[in-house]
Amino acid sequence: MKICQSCGMPMMNAEDFGNNKDGSKSETYCKYCFPKGVFNNPNETFEEMVESCMPFEVQRGVSEEVAREKLTQTLSTLKRWR
Repeated sequence: MKICQSCGMPMMNAEDFGNNKDGSKSETYCKYCFPKGVFNNPNETFEEMVESCMPFEVQRGVSEEVAREKLTQTLSTLKRWR
């Protein structure tokens, strides 16, 4: 399974993938991070990405502290944040 190399979202079907500038599907980034061939929020910092992903982890029953730690560790390995 591919995951977005910006936010870590699993990309399980064609609708989950972002779009390149030429309209083709991005194999690297999801539809939320890369909708039209550029990052949705190009100036977003790593810390802002961690905070914007936290509600999804909390919704799954993970505490904010654990979610922040997990996201910091996981997102730091992704292409956008290396």
